[in-house]
Amino acid sequence: MAAQAEEIKKLKERLDAHEGPVLSVYLSVNPRYNTNQGQAYKIRLKDAFKGIEDLPEEVASPVREDVEGGTPPPGARTLVFFVAADGLFERYALQVDLPEVVRFGDPHVAPLVLAVDEHEPYGVAIVEAEEFRFFVSTPPVIPEEDRGETVGSGFFREVDLKPTGMYPVSGGSSDMDPAGRKQDANLHRFYKQAGEVTQKVVFGDNVRRLIIAGTKERTSPFREALPQQVQDRVVAEEHLATGAALGEIFERIEGVVEHVEREEEAELLNAARENGVRGIKDTVEALQEGRVYQILALWGLDAEIRWCDHDELAITEVAREECPYCGRETRVRPLNDVLVDLAAARDARVEYFVAHNEVAATPNEDIEKERVPDEPADVLRQEFEGLAGLLRY
Repeated sequence: MAAQAEEIKKLKERLDAHEGPVLSVYLSVNPRYNTNQGQAYKIRLKDAFKGIEDLPEEVASPVREDVEGGTPPPGARTLVFFVAADGLFERYALQVDLPEVVRFGDPHVAPLVLAVDEHEPYGVAIVEAEEFRFFVSTPPVIPEEDRGETVGSGFFREVDLKPTGMYPVSGGSSDMDPAGRKQDANLHRFYKQAGEVTQKVVFGDNVRRLIIAGTKERTSPFREALPQQVQDRVVAEEHLATGAALGEIFERIEGVVEHVEREEEAELLNAARENGVRGIKDTVEALQEGRVYQILALWGLDAEIRWCDHDELAITEVAREECPYCGRETRVRPLNDVLVDLAAARDARVEYFVAHNEVAATPNEDIEKERVPDEPADVLRQEFEGLAGLLRY
């Protein structure tokens, strides 16, 4: 994960230094969306290119050929490209959903940076009647060497547990049954050993959220046997039938992850109500003053803001063409890009809220019909004008 973050930050530095213009493409290829069936994303890409009048063919063709010439890597949900006329060509496959963007001008690297920076690994401990397995969520960017492989849903890799042969013993027991007492002792050793292995993996892979899955008769005593520092990281306990298929397990786990993240977003909104600032003008100004430690932003917030390149400051008066501090000419930039730059300079974190409604056909679509009441993204839009900040002071 740290290696990927460093790689993407170096990419940002390269692109920021690039004279451009640069073609930036974020293309949704997630097969779960109806509009991606039959590889319809290829048609959307063509239509997007047709809408850019000054896009040179030598810049567009490498992306078009790459997309039309093959299928996305297993587990990929978003393909990302950066291309320029001087031969620049960067391609990334992401295991996260990002709204589609096709832009020709300043490089639009902010979503990629955030996808990597904000990734917090999940761990999944599967405690079955006959075995114990542990999986860790993979980083959002699929490495080139792994693009032909997939584990489970494509989001998790299995940890090679050592020592091997760590299996519980099935069967009930009674206090008066010597064989039963032996089984209890074996189970106790199993839970203790599994807990020690889990602690090692959780700390070694920096797992911040742990999900325990399996039969209730196994998950509950396993959770109780975990060291307290590991118990504190358990966010869910998912009960599954014995022998459930791995694909079914991870389909359930992905639902758990979405639920956990929505709850965390709801908690952030409550914190913003108690000690926060809302709206574009007030939030950006507080961020520039260093008073904000976390930004809550609606993904796809279609807004622009003035920017002074000399002072590296945002000007909240969009009509003001001169910087009030240095008098130099300002330029218009997308608000999302400015938020990322200011957050990095002020040591603040950006949390994007994306609509998770299952009825939505694409990551971009905003359907009012059958929307989940009080979904965090909707609350952020309606109550906070799409942008809020949590205050340090």
